[in-house]
Amino acid sequence: MSKVKVVITGAGGGGANNIISTIKEREKYELIGFDISPYKVARANVDSRYVVPPASSPNYEKKISEIIKTEKPVLIIPTNDPEVEKLSNIRDNLETSLFFPPHEEVSLCLDKWKFHNFALENKINVAETYHVEEIGDVDKIFSKFDSDLLWCRAIKGAGSKGATKVKDSEQAKWWIKYWNEMRGMNISDFTISEFLPGKDFACQSTWKDGKLVLMKAAERLSYIEAASRPSNMSSSPELAKTVYDEKLFDFCIDVIQKLSGGSAHGNYDIDIKMNSKDELCVTEINIGRFFMITNLFNLSGEHSMIDTYLKLVTGEKLDISNPFDYSEKFLVRSLDTLPTVLSPEELTERLDS
Repeated sequence: MSKVKVVITGAGGGGANNIISTIKEREKYELIGFDISPYKVARANVDSRYVVPPASSPNYEKKISEIIKTEKPVLIIPTNDPEVEKLSNIRDNLETSLFFPPHEEVSLCLDKWKFHNFALENKINVAETYHVEEIGDVDKIFSKFDSDLLWCRAIKGAGSKGATKVKDSEQAKWWIKYWNEMRGMNISDFTISEFLPGKDFACQSTWKDGKLVLMKAAERLSYIEAASRPSNMSSSPELAKTVYDEKLFDFCIDVIQKLSGGSAHGNYDIDIKMNSKDELCVTEINIGRFFMITNLFNLSGEHSMIDTYLKLVTGEKLDISNPFDYSEKFLVRSLDTLPTVLSPEELTERLDS
């Protein structure tokens, strides 16, 4: 029986590794790795490797189209936002499948300010937020809040890009100017919002033709290299645990139904924090791809998220009676070590040995 060919982009990165290393039925697939770095793709645990231009390159579509024509994969799995955006935009030109939401949803979610306005229009709970169009707006924005701690972040980008806590307008202006002068971002690429001090959740779900197939959630408990980050936090946890929370699941389903108009299709990964009133607030939606910590979701519960995703694309029969599949697991990560997923019993056993 011939293997199913699947392309994974950013194949040398952590997100791709966490997908590849936790595919339970790995023997069924021939994995083709794409990466912009020859060094990174060389270390990827895939069956064949290609160096491709960045998604922003005018040669990106031509190069990957040539590879796709030769390799004939059934699916491309992107692992970063720039490629999600580019692949979504050129999906009709590619001779392979993308298990993606519609492009309008992708475009909306990749712009945090656009999504914020959509959320307000559709009664989705989000942090009170204002757009910085010019540096003089910062003082006006701060005057709208009673709090002495706000959150400044970039409109686009993953991994908490350009995000930090600020206690006054001078700090916020310095931060925005730094990213403008040293990192090439525009002043108008930033927003300032209320700081959300509560619990931090990640909720990953897979849908097909408007039907929820699988949904799992985790709470981030601490963050990788937090001490070296100005914000002391990020979307990349050092320690996380799976959670079963019906209120959280209902909240996420409502968000996705409003976003998709009841026709959700593909992956929707929602970042959620609780505000000072213990209300759930969407901070962003990583659409069309998997969370960095998808290995936690793949190794918890009865059904792996990535294996389910692959079966949906290849038309294999699924036997999932409960889409809220759960078992208690902890994810432990740090730099230069393999991520580890442990059950409470395994954790206790290791500590007692």
